[in-house]
Amino acid sequence: MMGTHAQQVLADKAARKAARDALDTRLARMKADLETRGLAGRIADEVSERARVVIDEAVDVAEAHPGVIGGTIAALALWLLRHPLIALIAYLFDRAGTEEQDDGDGNE
Repeated sequence: MMGTHAQQVLADKAARKAARDALDTRLARMKADLETRGLAGRIADEVSERARVVIDEAVDVAEAHPGVIGGTIAALALWLLRHPLIALIAYLFDRAGTEEQDDGDGNE
């Protein structure tokens, strides 16, 4: 008769063998998948899937908060056009200052 410990060892060996067989099967499937699609293909699939998720979330936020999106776009446009806008304002102030000087010299 086998002792309790010997039975436990045999059960543990059987469980280990089953786990090892499952691991070997999964590893073989992964290797076959990598040979079929390649690592670059798998990375491209993962990146495109994550990009889809991010775009879907962005669309949901934009639909829920259109004012925030509009304000952000306006702020970005103002920031990108800041130099031309500053130049335009400076030109207008210089022009207004020149007109005031022309009006104030008494040659009317």
